[in-house]
Amino acid sequence: MRNVHTYLIITCMFLLVPWSDVPVSFQEDTSQYSTQQPIRIRSAYSEFSWQQGVNDDIDAIQVIGEWDWETPLELSFDESTNTWTESIDLHEGLYCYKFVLYHTQQSEPDYQFDQKNAYRGYCEGIENSVIRVENHLKPLLSLEIEDGLPKRVLFHAGSPGAMMHSHNTSHESVFYWSSTTQSFDINHSNLEPGKHSLKIQVTDVDGYMSDDLLIPFWLGEGQKFQWEDALVYMIMTDRFVNGNPANDPPPLSEAAHGADWMGGDFEGVTQMIESGYFASLGVNALWLTPFNQVANGTGMAADNQHEVSAYHGYWPVEPRKVDPRLGTEEELQSLVESAHEHGIRVMMDLVVNHVHEDHPYVDEHPDWFNSGCICGTNQCDWTDRRLDCLFRDYMPDVNWKHRNASEQMIEDALWWLETFDLDGARVDAVKHVDDLAVTNLAMRINERFELAGTDYYLKGETAMGWSGDDLAANAEQYGTINRYIGENALDGQADFVLYHAVVDRVFIHQEKDYHHLDYWTARSQDQYVQQSIMVPYVGSHDVPRFISRADTGTSDAYNQWLDQGLPGQPGQIEPYEAALQAYTWLLTTPGAPLLYQGDEYGEFGGADPDNRHMWRDQNQWNENERTLWDSISEIGKIRLESEALRRGDYISVYQDADSIVWGMETSNSSAIVVMNRGQAETSINIDISSLSGQWDGDWSLLFGTCERDGQSLTIPAKSVAIFSDKTVADTDTNTNQTDDHIEPVQDANQSQNQSNQTNETSMGHNQSQPQFDDNQTQGNQSDSDVSNEIEIDVSGDLSFIAMARNILIIIVIIGLIFLLRPNKNDMG
Repeated sequence: MRNVHTYLIITCMFLLVPWSDVPVSFQEDTSQYSTQQPIRIRSAYSEFSWQQGVNDDIDAIQVIGEWDWETPLELSFDESTNTWTESIDLHEGLYCYKFVLYHTQQSEPDYQFDQKNAYRGYCEGIENSVIRVENHLKPLLSLEIEDGLPKRVLFHAGSPGAMMHSHNTSHESVFYWSSTTQSFDINHSNLEPGKHSLKIQVTDVDGYMSDDLLIPFWLGEGQKFQWEDALVYMIMTDRFVNGNPANDPPPLSEAAHGADWMGGDFEGVTQMIESGYFASLGVNALWLTPFNQVANGTGMAADNQHEVSAYHGYWPVEPRKVDPRLGTEEELQSLVESAHEHGIRVMMDLVVNHVHEDHPYVDEHPDWFNSGCICGTNQCDWTDRRLDCLFRDYMPDVNWKHRNASEQMIEDALWWLETFDLDGARVDAVKHVDDLAVTNLAMRINERFELAGTDYYLKGETAMGWSGDDLAANAEQYGTINRYIGENALDGQADFVLYHAVVDRVFIHQEKDYHHLDYWTARSQDQYVQQSIMVPYVGSHDVPRFISRADTGTSDAYNQWLDQGLPGQPGQIEPYEAALQAYTWLLTTPGAPLLYQGDEYGEFGGADPDNRHMWRDQNQWNENERTLWDSISEIGKIRLESEALRRGDYISVYQDADSIVWGMETSNSSAIVVMNRGQAETSINIDISSLSGQWDGDWSLLFGTCERDGQSLTIPAKSVAIFSDKTVADTDTNTNQTDDHIEPVQDANQSQNQSNQTNETSMGHNQSQPQFDDNQTQGNQSDSDVSNEIEIDVSGDLSFIAMARNILIIIVIIGLIFLLRPNKNDMG
């Protein structure tokens, strides 16, 4: 009797463990689990639907597709929803298709792309919508979001009875299997603040393996990051900081002055992250020039006289290899991990228009490339032949109309983003590729990386200009840039129109006044696609340095080569005063502003490649450079902490020839910016009735010098000021903290190599298998722990049902103890 009593107590106590909330550790015996029926079964059919407009006169709709061009699929109309739909069972693969609309008043059918699917492709030279059909027998994983974070991964069986057999995940302690809901609960409590990229994959009892589900998200950021919060710092890696001289290549004797490799590398960038340099600028996003392996040797520059190396990264020769002159894969991973630990996002630079002639795809797939002329040569206009002309004769132009070429280029881009846990990309030379290059890439990135609600930023380069003061004359400029922005397209682009309208004309040559600055700044808010996040800039790797262009003492700012004469360091303060005006404007107007490396202290230089000097540390700055850096770094940090300056709407307040005032406002925060480029102190009266902030009381002066008497402002010559209606600390909740102290960059020869770290996004190698007993679930087992011990984790919250069950069991145990306790009369 005592043995039975003990057995019953142990059995009942074991039942207290909540079966749906313990960490998954799958076992080989799956017999009990496989007898269950799936709650969710993925559809075996591909559905096509067309939403009819209220006034559309449509008699019938068909879908014709690559699966059988000769047999149209007839769609049925649902009057209650005004929708035409039909489904079809298709084999795995890619298929071109189009909708065929038959209108009452038209004799000819109307062929249309799919309204709901932006993926495109060419079949027999004709552009079509493209559907990607997966093997419907494979299990499917989907994600549920709660309060902005991933909450649950749902299992969908590929067929009735095909239950889950095993799983593989990058973070075993994060996923908790629930056999009740046939899903994995995600526990964030074990994760540190920062970025996390979880990955999970399952196999069913029939041996079918799901596609892995990638779940990138950030924890602990307070106010959820949006890309208009970004201050983007552009790094040309080879020209930044040399953190490891061991990977420096030997010099190329044939390379022109300034056009050879100079030794910057991933370790140098990592050292700068960890020194606090970017935090001191308010920088929270890095754009690195391409780091895939590029050509050896040199190529002829556009002038056909000087030879240049591929230090810049835009001549790729390998689709998925890191250039060893910049570092190793492990060092790139360490760079990104360090950035994420410091609250910094990292963007790669995607070269999608071309490759170098030594790239393996050129020999293996010559039909993937256009055989066009050289851009800019006779009868080969850059615009007319933008899609098939070659930038150089050694740079084959990718033919995005070729399905295999386009799919491979996208797969390569996804590989880089996933392998190195990157946060977005700048897309090079957008207007030189077919539109589908942008839409298809954006769709695949959205599908792969944004399921958890984390935005991956796609910034484009569509080089345009400014066509004069008439807004209508600039319609083509804005229209071409807008062409590539939108849902399932780019999130924003470099604001070329604004750059050409104001940077030289207002800040450098001062041929235009501050009325002009206000007008074109405002136009950047209403001429681009709604919700786009544009990237305003003052300098870049493609134009001569601002400081040299603003230096009236030099006439060679646009020279490139040593034999032409190159600009030197300005000897006067005026260029730096102009830079203060320009960068104050840049950092306090809408968008995700760009700082090109070195511009923060006023690096000098002519045209490419002279605008790509090696970055200089603070020990090499003169007094003017130090003063400029102090101002830009302070404004950058103010921007980081001010919701109004990061996310606010631009509101014109006052302008005259040399003075300007504008407001930046959100519903929670308000700021006023004042600039005077004139030679003398000026006093202005402003009307702030258009601002909704709390400006009746005291104003908080965040930066600069400006006297205020009511709504009268007096600002010194060539100066700027920034006000807030409240202190930044009281109004804003950005949790990215900055540190004014900059640690010195460690000498490359003294630095130690960082240990290799496992990429957080890589899949684990342990296959675990479930035991499907709702009464008990085994805990996690490591590779070294092969014992049969059960390790139970009850850290998850108990459900109401589980709690009620446990209470009932306790009552039963008490009753059993009372009923089965030994009787004194029976004791001998």
